[in-house]
Amino acid sequence: MNDFDALREWVQPQHLATSGVDSHRADFESHLLHVLHITDFLKADKVARLARFLDQEATYEQIYVLYATDGKYGGDQVSADVWRTADKDSRWYICKKMTGHDPRFRLSLNLLSCLDFCNMVITRAFRAYLSAVMGLPLVGDFLYRGFHQMWPGDILGPHNDDTQGHRSTASSCLM
Repeated sequence: MNDFDALREWVQPQHLATSGVDSHRADFESHLLHVLHITDFLKADKVARLARFLDQEATYEQIYVLYATDGKYGGDQVSADVWRTADKDSRWYICKKMTGHDPRFRLSLNLLSCLDFCNMVITRAFRAYLSAVMGLPLVGDFLYRGFHQMWPGDILGPHNDDTQGHRSTASSCLM
């Protein structure tokens, strides 16, 4: 049993097998920017519940963010009016940020799946898996940023994912 067998509930078995880890690591190490794109990583039934929650049960707030002006980490969340009048080069992103869930679904299996996913990605097992795939020791806590939706008209400007001294960034996309 390896250090990431606890991920089997969520992750497709071929990605947890030694051959899958070795293949992902080779792909990661061979990419000029050390980027790894893994398809069909999560089990289909888990993705379906997570997607239903995010699409039908979660609540979102439209946010507008300008690049930080004082050298601090991140950006400055502003009102829609400030965004519209800001210089185009200072606009970082517009998206919908998850703020919670519709109270009608407070006991839904989809909500519970979302909470389970959030817990899974901060476990030691997931950290061990990422460390094995990247060949990097991962220490300290993960910076968890939550869920966002992007729709036509939303934007994401160029950025470097400055992670306050952390060495890597992980993102997942459900389509």
